[in-house]
Formats: sequence, C-alpha cells, structure tokens
Amino acid sequence: MKNKVFLGAIALVIAEAFFAGVGAIVKGLSDSLSESQMVFFRNFFALLFLGPWCLKQGTEAIYTQRIGLHLFRAATGLGGMYCFFYVLAQMPFTSAIMALKMAPFFIPIVAKVWLKERIQSKTVVAIMIGFVGVAFIINPQQGIEFNLLFIVLFCALLVATTKCTIRKLSDTEPAVRIVFYFICVSTLFSFPLMITDWQAINNHNWALLVLIGALAVCGQLLMTQAYHYASPVKIGLLGYSSVFFAAMIGYTFWDEPLTLGMLFGGILLIWAANVTIRQRWFI
Repeated sequence: MKNKVFLGAIALVIAEAFFAGVGAIVKGLSDSLSESQMVFFRNFFALLFLGPWCLKQGTEAIYTQRIGLHLFRAATGLGGMYCFFYVLAQMPFTSAIMALKMAPFFIPIVAKVWLKERIQSKTVVAIMIGFVGVAFIINPQQGIEFNLLFIVLFCALLVATTKCTIRKLSDTEPAVRIVFYFICVSTLFSFPLMITDWQAINNHNWALLVLIGALAVCGQLLMTQAYHYASPVKIGLLGYSSVFFAAMIGYTFWDEPLTLGMLFGGILLIWAANVTIRQRWFI
C-alpha cells in the first residue's frame, strides 16, 4: 500500500510538472499565436498521440452509451481551456497558475447543486478562505481588471464542473476513453475558431505546439494513474506542486519575483484545499 501511495505521489508531481510546462509554452507563444490556435493544436496533437493507441485497442476501447455526458464534459473542459490560455497571456505566469488553482473550492458547490452531495460547514469556510487567498495572489492594486478576475473565477467554475462530470462518467467509462472523447470533440469544435483567427506559424512554434500536445497527454494519463494508485485524500495536495514549478519557470524566464502577497495567498490557498479534502482544520 505504501509503495502505491509513493508511486501515485511521484506520478502526480511529474504530471503537474508537465502541466506547468504546457502553461509556460502557452504563455511564451501568446505573443505570436492566438488562443484559438493554441487550443486547437493542443488538442489536435494530443489526439495524434493518443488516437492510434485507442483505435488499436478496438471498438470496445471507445464504445460508449453516454455520448451526451461526454459532450458536456468536452464543452466545459474546452471552455475552461480557452479561459485558461487567455488568463496565462494576460497575467504574470506564477500568479495565473496559482489563481487558477481555485477549482477545488468550486467542486463542493457544483457537487451540491448537481450531484446532490452534502456540503459541510468546514467546506464553506474553506471556500471563503480560498477566495481571500486568491485576492492576495492577484492583488487588484496591481491594475488587473475586474473582467480578468471574473474570467479566472469562471475558468475555475468550468474546471470544477468538468471534474464533477468526470466523476459521473467514471462509473462506467475508463479514464483513457474519457480523455479520448474530450480531445476528439475539442479538436472538432475548436477548428472553426482557429481558422477565423489564423496567424502564421514558424517552424520553431510548430515544434512547441507539438510539445504542448505531448506534455498534455502525458500529464493527463499520469494524473489518472496517480489517482488509481492512491486516493486524492492522500496525495491531492501534491496537485499544488505545479505552483512550485510555475514559480521556478516564472523567475527563470520572465524575472517574476515571489511577493509576500503571493506567498501568503498561496499558503491560504493550500491550507484551504487541505480543509476541503480532509475536512480537518489542521493536518
């Protein structure tokens, strides 16, 4: 059991490193490519990596009777991706990654409204603490517009809804099938927007777009495997390791300092996440 928890922890940390890498490449490309292009090619190249393996497994690997729920999962996931890429382009990298970690606090709300799950008083308090943490991280005094803050919160809500949808799908659908349908639908529906917002892509940027797809697929599969080895209660907080990787990347490539507000807000965010996962005030 301990070995599985250790393997799950390692897999999740590596997955978060890959996700931080995806975010860094997206931010780096945001000056020369549109969000629509990056969203489409992120999914298209992910499909090229994962698709052949799924098809090789035969029709049983992709057969589903829950296409409606797959479409809804794709809609919320794709909407969250557009918001995520936009926020990355507009905010300092580390602040954007930290602020977008708000999703765990929306999950109990969505689960209460949609899945009829009970929400405890500790969770409500933790959600409020999480919002305070994000306020310190974003720091409206830095001139960040209210509209951008709204997009951050809306992105977190979409991600939370996506995770609740995956929870419902996982009753009958294996993880690879869920990922496969998501990238298929996302590739199809993001194509028209990409065409209407086309910008020239040089060879270097093509290579980076391929890398985004590869890192995204590896990250999703590793994260799925991590939670197969160990429950979110044991390793869930390691999902915040992407904040550490983001801080290192932001400092290295964009000279982003770690302010006291970001550190304090990050501590509040992680502590509040601990409360929502473990339902304890202290570890």
